[in-house]
Amino acid sequence: MAVKVNKEERQQHIVHLIEQSNENQVLGTRELAEQLAVSEMTVRRDLHELSQEGLLHRRHGGAEPIRRQHKPEKKEIGVLLVSRTAKYSDPFFNAVLEGADQRLHELDYRIAYVTARAEVNTVAQARALLQSLSVSGIILVGGGGQESIEYFKANVRTLVVTAGSIGPDFDEITFDGKRGMRQMVDHLVKHGYRRLGFITGRDDSRLHGYVEGVQAHDLPREAGLCLIMPERLGGWTPEMGHAGAQRLMALTNPPDAILCASDLIAIGVIQWLHQHKLRVPEDIAVTGFDNITESAFTAPSLTTVHVHKELIGALAAERVVKRIENEDEIPLLIQTPTYLVIRHSCGSEH
Repeated sequence: MAVKVNKEERQQHIVHLIEQSNENQVLGTRELAEQLAVSEMTVRRDLHELSQEGLLHRRHGGAEPIRRQHKPEKKEIGVLLVSRTAKYSDPFFNAVLEGADQRLHELDYRIAYVTARAEVNTVAQARALLQSLSVSGIILVGGGGQESIEYFKANVRTLVVTAGSIGPDFDEITFDGKRGMRQMVDHLVKHGYRRLGFITGRDDSRLHGYVEGVQAHDLPREAGLCLIMPERLGGWTPEMGHAGAQRLMALTNPPDAILCASDLIAIGVIQWLHQHKLRVPEDIAVTGFDNITESAFTAPSLTTVHVHKELIGALAAERVVKRIENEDEIPLLIQTPTYLVIRHSCGSEH
């Protein structure tokens, strides 16, 4: 036997009955009136009010639920800056992130988090991150953090790395560092420089380009001219450039040009040289690598190698989405080109 209720309860019950009805069913006025023990006129008034409030659709003879079109939630991608302590502190990686973020947005994905290496440097930290923030894939920006990276490799189906490699089963988006540095050596030799110092944080393609160029031009190859500086958690900073410049200029026969594996290192070198009353490029030339925005505004402006940073980020975004949406997609190694940007710090603009 139906129990009479007040208007508010009755209308809530109407909405519930209609939402629970068959998707293709129009629940009739008479049926509702019988279930609620009220007149059909009362039900019609209730349906009219509920329709005005957007809680149901009126139809001839009754009502049906609103068929809401739920847009699927965007899938989320994690980003690990695995070679930096502070987020957003490195202009190179900021540009990579910008490219990735824009492309993910275009693909209807989004970045769920950006986490620095120091925050996920152990297996325990990596496990806690995956448990607290579920993502469809991860983009690794930079290299390092081997313990946590091994955990991610084992527990995240889709990983894409930029500026580093974590194995042949994972996409890698990189740049032609060897060719870019070799072109820089060729350019300096063309303009009369013979003793070329080099500062880097690791043995990679840029170092290989420097060594190849030095050998090809039969330049001096003393061990002291090529420095692989300790790569602390802070990454490739101007402080690395300070320390490298001090060591190179302390040589009995110091270089007449210093090539740096990044613009931030080169900025540190220029700072150190200025502090020690050495002129750039009159006393010594300095070159960088990356072509970050700041490189055009050093004093003097920095000769460097351009890396397509935003493109690297965009390609990483495309690859992580491709791998998520197609399990049969094979991993790719994509190498983007580089080119020289000649400014005042090497004494020539052409």
